[in-house]
Order: sequence, then structure tokens, then C-alpha cells
Amino acid sequence: MTQIIAILISILSFVWSFFNPVWAWVPLVISGLTLLVVLLGVKQKKWRHIDELSEAANQMLQKFGHYYSMPFAGRDFSAACSTIQFGAVGVGIVGAFFGFWWGLGLAVLFWFALGPAAMAFNPVNFIQGEPTLRFAHDEVIEWIMSQSNSEGQN
Repeated sequence: MTQIIAILISILSFVWSFFNPVWAWVPLVISGLTLLVVLLGVKQKKWRHIDELSEAANQMLQKFGHYYSMPFAGRDFSAACSTIQFGAVGVGIVGAFFGFWWGLGLAVLFWFALGPAAMAFNPVNFIQGEPTLRFAHDEVIEWIMSQSNSEGQN
């Protein structure tokens, strides 16, 4: 649902940028800040150390516990960050054609703020090239699956 809202906001801002490139940033700024506040909120939780997991897996759990507890939400919020990020680039480029050069600076700011936020919401797509992180992630998933299987048998 968050992704759909981000798509609509990006389209609205992009179209709006042809008429008023300054005010087109308002929905993007509100959306971007909202996503960053949500990320800061979910990062506040401290996850307990699991003795059955390796140290690398426990670090993954500490860093991305919000994703492991709500993977669908993590994917949705990550996609929303990416959508707003690309929407900001589009609005920045259109704004530059209409003389609002600050839009390019805002687009760069969005790129460097929401890109890492997208990675923080959903690490799965971004750890593919790191074998140690991938192994730690797989270990956490395996542990979660074993816990849910043991709870289902009780």
C-alpha cells in the first residue's frame, strides 16, 4: 500500500513540476521525511541476542530485525523509498528546465538520503554480492523458520 501511495505522489509531483517546480517538492519532502521517521522509529528496537545464531547472524538481526519481523512491510517501505527517490530526480530535472536549479540539489539530497533508507528497510536485494552477509541472512531466516515450525507443533 505504501508503494502505491509513493507512486501516486511521485506522479502528482512530476506533473505538478511542469506548472510550479517549487511547490512540486512539497509532497515529495513530506513523503521522504515520513519514510525516514518511520525508519528511525523501527531502528529504535533492540533485538535480543540469540545464542543459537552466529555472531554475524546476530549482527544482521540487530541491524535488520524490523525486516525479519515484518518482511512484507520492509519490502513495501523499501520500494516506496526508491519510488520517491526516482520521483525526486524526475522533478529535479523538470524543475531545472524551468529555471529552478535548486531542484537538482534537492534531487541529489533525496538520492543520498532515501537510497540508504531503501537498503535499511529491505536488505535482501542489497546483500546479494556479499557472501558473508548472505550466509548470515540465510542463517537468521533458517532460525526463524525453525522457531515457527516448533511453535506450530506445540
